[in-house]
Amino acid sequence: MSRHNWNDPSEAKQWDQNHAGLHNPLRAEQLDILLSVIEASFQPNQWLLDLGMGSGLVEEQLFKRIPEARVVGVDSSTEMLKLAHERLRPYANRYETHVGDFADLDQLPLPDYSYQCVFSVQALHHLTPAQMKRAYSAICDRLQPGGLFLLLDRIKVPSPLLWPLYQTLWQRQDRVYRSQVAPHEGETFVEHQAIVSGRGDLPVTLDEHLAWLNEAGFVATCLHLHGNRALFAARKASVRSMGEKA
Repeated sequence: MSRHNWNDPSEAKQWDQNHAGLHNPLRAEQLDILLSVIEASFQPNQWLLDLGMGSGLVEEQLFKRIPEARVVGVDSSTEMLKLAHERLRPYANRYETHVGDFADLDQLPLPDYSYQCVFSVQALHHLTPAQMKRAYSAICDRLQPGGLFLLLDRIKVPSPLLWPLYQTLWQRQDRVYRSQVAPHEGETFVEHQAIVSGRGDLPVTLDEHLAWLNEAGFVATCLHLHGNRALFAARKASVRSMGEKA
């Protein structure tokens, strides 16, 4: 569970104003890839589902790029959704919001629309492994056959043996983008684990994400990976009829 109090108006507003900050310099590029994939596969008269709508930052870009897009946005924070309503006032007729906890995603009473795409940006890494598996199954169930799930999120540094490699990458990021990733992630692997745990984050490895997505009924891959930030794409497998030839 996140240690942030997203229902605190000041904390929600502070995050909204500093969402990228100095700790994730690749966010804009990875988000542009996610939006490009949605744009390329978009079908009119279908709905998109955003798990972790937050303050509507992604929707603002999405609606500018795809004028016909309609989104159901889910978030556990009413304060974040208030910020989303302010930001998305020009697009008020193009989205719906629902308050809900992703730990119980399979039980959320969401609109029974035909969802062609579900996406989530920096929202599911607070789930336990068991909750994440259930969430993937629930997402697959809500998608139409052939539907797409896009996940952009933090992943786990898998081993202390690899820690120096991640440090090198983060130090390069800081040099190239004038960011502050390396100090934010910690000087040692043990310190890094404590920082991640202190934030209430429960990231899992790249391989675990892919395995769980495939177990849930997807055909999954990682479209973009940079250090411990990954963009996953998972297509819901279409069900073949009994008489259809392979």
